[in-house]
Amino acid sequence: MSTDEPREHAEPARRVRWPMSPVNTVLVAVCTIGAVLCLLLGETTAGMAILAGATAGAIGAVFARRGSSGDLERVNALEYADERDRAAAVKGLAAVGVLALVLAAAQLIMHVIVSSDALSRNVSLGVFLALMIVWFLANWYFVRRG
Repeated sequence: MSTDEPREHAEPARRVRWPMSPVNTVLVAVCTIGAVLCLLLGETTAGMAILAGATAGAIGAVFARRGSSGDLERVNALEYADERDRAAAVKGLAAVGVLALVLAAAQLIMHVIVSSDALSRNVSLGVFLALMIVWFLANWYFVRRG
């Protein structure tokens, strides 16, 4: 006979729910680490700006998981509840993508005009090319998918 008899009245194990999604957890962690690195390297303005973004993102993500959160809170925090939230997010992220392309092109043009250092110019070129390639591939994929 075993001494480990099952308990008849054992309570089920409660799983603690993390206050934000895994995606938001990673985003906040990466931003926080980046902010700390900037601050350690003496880049106070960049560090504080990134830290403010991480803090705002974390607060928004936590509030978006409440049962009473609205559409805008959920979409801004990448916590989609239904297809309507996802459709709004797709349109919002498409607008962000267009702006990112325009700003990357403007940044690259400014680097050329002011003859900035090669590293900054090449990073700017890399960002611009990456955005253009992803835009092309995303359009190709979604047009084929229907």
